[in-house]
Amino acid sequence: MGNRVKIIGAGIAGLSSGCYLQMNGYETEIYELHNIPGGLCTGWERMGYTFDGCVHWLVGSSPENNFYSLWNELINMKRQKFVDHEIYNRIWDKNGNKYIDFYTDVDKLESELLEKAPEDESLIISFTRAIRRLKTLKMPVNKAREVMGPLDGIKTLIKFLPYINTFRKWHKLSIEDFSVKFENPLLREGIRALFVPEMAMLFILMNMAWMANKGAGYPIGGSLKLSGNIADRYEKLGGKIYYNQRVEKILTYEGKAKGIKLASGEEKSADFVVSAGDGFNTIFNMLDGKFKDKKIDKYYDKYKVFPSFMQVSLGLKREMNGIEPNQYLPVPGNLKIDDLTTINYLGLRIFNFDNTLAPKGKTTITALIPTKNYKYWIDLKEKDSKKYREEKKRISNRIVEVLEDKFGNIKNNVEVTDVSTPASVIRYTGNWKGSFEGWILTPELGFGQMDKTLPGLDKFFMIGQWVEPGGGLPPAMMSGRAVAQMICKKENKEFITKSF
Repeated sequence: MGNRVKIIGAGIAGLSSGCYLQMNGYETEIYELHNIPGGLCTGWERMGYTFDGCVHWLVGSSPENNFYSLWNELINMKRQKFVDHEIYNRIWDKNGNKYIDFYTDVDKLESELLEKAPEDESLIISFTRAIRRLKTLKMPVNKAREVMGPLDGIKTLIKFLPYINTFRKWHKLSIEDFSVKFENPLLREGIRALFVPEMAMLFILMNMAWMANKGAGYPIGGSLKLSGNIADRYEKLGGKIYYNQRVEKILTYEGKAKGIKLASGEEKSADFVVSAGDGFNTIFNMLDGKFKDKKIDKYYDKYKVFPSFMQVSLGLKREMNGIEPNQYLPVPGNLKIDDLTTINYLGLRIFNFDNTLAPKGKTTITALIPTKNYKYWIDLKEKDSKKYREEKKRISNRIVEVLEDKFGNIKNNVEVTDVSTPASVIRYTGNWKGSFEGWILTPELGFGQMDKTLPGLDKFFMIGQWVEPGGGLPPAMMSGRAVAQMICKKENKEFITKSF
């Protein structure tokens, strides 16, 4: 038995695995290519403003949600403040005159939708009934499926049995497929705006059920604070993080992982290697594609990944109190993003509910724009940096105009402008195709999960969004916890945890 573990990546999955392995007596080190922890769960500071690039809600924000106890093993949940939004999203019509509010309270949601779109009553009732049904679901989260025995499997199945029909119905239907069933054009647009349109409806229903239970609130301080708190927990448990360290290769010998090789050429030996980094880079570059099978190839050849996003962030030297924070605004005349992407709507977040992200009397705003051609931005940055800057400025100026028309008193109060592109995502995280999460949980993909091990390679594990279709913070955290349980089981050790 050996207790030295090298972990690639200080995102939520890597930090989580490090914490749990430290709790169980392992000596761990994390190697991170960026200079801060968090991976994709990140934010950045500009002239006193913080621009959040990830967390919209955290499933497990209240003790009534089963994920709460797991987060409380990584951060002190009693000290973390949360905001439960009354409205998940406000959807405006194309003229910017009428809107529909998607309330997090299911009764208010039903009343609002029926009032604004009475012609779609049967679909609305079906939608809200499913949310109410899933409100009673308690996810079994304590024991990883990889270490479950037959009895554990039976107990889990029994817990899910009352929800099987709901799962089957809504997992077969994508958000896009459900949206086209509505007659009301504004409600149709609102359903599409719930999340990535290719995503299975079951995902959004579960999230809305958690929000209805006030168990998926926004953590004050956002992604930077959340990631920083977990990193602090890891280091206090005795773990070490090495920043600005790109892992180039995973060292193997006779079918076993033996350590890692850094871009500097330095080699680090290990008894176990855990990759919480990009899946494609791990399998096809760090391991030279030597440890894969047809199932893995199918994922990378066939299944859809979340798009990459541009994020336009603004620091305003004014308050935006009384304005709904989450909005989906029409873009008059449309806005061309790249040669494959033109948008007519804009997802907006006004952070008037988190005064830690801006100086007093000021406000942070972010706009997310999905892109269909991530390569365009990478090539542009590499080949024509001047045009790259000009295009970012063109898009941000247009968004300021949209906000000026809608809210007024915006343009003259813009103090900071920042634009992140797919090239930024790849630069700081190395994520394949600049994807913001990983595999989209489509109806076609089903409930499948990738294995956390690779065929023919012992002493190695993969964790994070590339083995957890659907992505998100809880699956990332749980995959890190799971791999600690798997290593403990492999070495006949009892898995233990420590809560705050």
